[in-house]
Amino acid sequence: MAGGENSAMAHASSVTPEARAQPAGRRAGRLQPPRLPALVVLARSWKLLACATSVATLACAFLAIFVMTKWYRAEAVLRPVSEVMPNRLAISERPISASALLDQVMPVSRAEELMTTVGSFQFSLAMVKNHHLERALLGTKHWRPWNQHPDPSWEIYRTLQKRFSCDYSISTGNLTLYYQDRDRTMAQTILGFYVDDLRAKLREEQVSTTTATAKSLREEAASTPDTLLQQQLFQLIAEQVQQQKLAMVDANFAFKIIDAPRVSDKPYSPSVLLVSGLAFVVTLFISCLIILTRELRTYGEGERELARASGRETRGDPVR
Repeated sequence: MAGGENSAMAHASSVTPEARAQPAGRRAGRLQPPRLPALVVLARSWKLLACATSVATLACAFLAIFVMTKWYRAEAVLRPVSEVMPNRLAISERPISASALLDQVMPVSRAEELMTTVGSFQFSLAMVKNHHLERALLGTKHWRPWNQHPDPSWEIYRTLQKRFSCDYSISTGNLTLYYQDRDRTMAQTILGFYVDDLRAKLREEQVSTTTATAKSLREEAASTPDTLLQQQLFQLIAEQVQQQKLAMVDANFAFKIIDAPRVSDKPYSPSVLLVSGLAFVVTLFISCLIILTRELRTYGEGERELARASGRETRGDPVR
């Protein structure tokens, strides 16, 4: 018995390291296949990818249609009226260059003035106060426990900033106003308030400006002895009075309404197509990342296991 053990140990010691490592190599080649490309791994899991993306897309589409809050957007198109008149250019004593003339004739500056006015803090609060929109805009936010001492004015203004927007197109010369609300009728009504109050504010400013200018010109005409200068001043006074009367009776003296406020019968947001497409892309990306991560982890664990087994066989330890 002892002789058999001694002969086995002698035979094991006589085997070269290359011979001892050969079974491990054959074992490694038999148990650990080469790593597959990422596209092949994903193609093998196409059923899982199709199921995950389909469920996520349908679920998000259901949420967008039946659960998410619907927002409607009202839209109005205005055409700003240029402030330049031919008679006003004729009485100018300074030479007018072509660029300066284009800057005056083109209503870009007028559109920018309208956009600044309609989005200003004072105009927004005055409109809300005139039409008693405080409760509709604040809702229940003012009475939340963590919002006990807010400034209602700034809350209203921030709410209007989120819901109202305007855009000016240089190619068409039109100024487009937008307003969003959960209620379709309220969106159209509030945008109508924007248009009406903007017209009223511009009319008030025009009447006030022309009245003050005419008064100053009358005082100047009364104090000057030059007859020619008096005639020119009287002509300017007549122009100011004409502009004042025009602002009082003409509804389109500052801008012309191309398209009155209107709201589509379909919600502006959320977009079912956008929400579903975003869910599809995000789910596909996350699913591919999980599948590839699991494949790399499985392959790494197999390599470590084979490395441990190869080390045991190289040392001559029995494989468990």
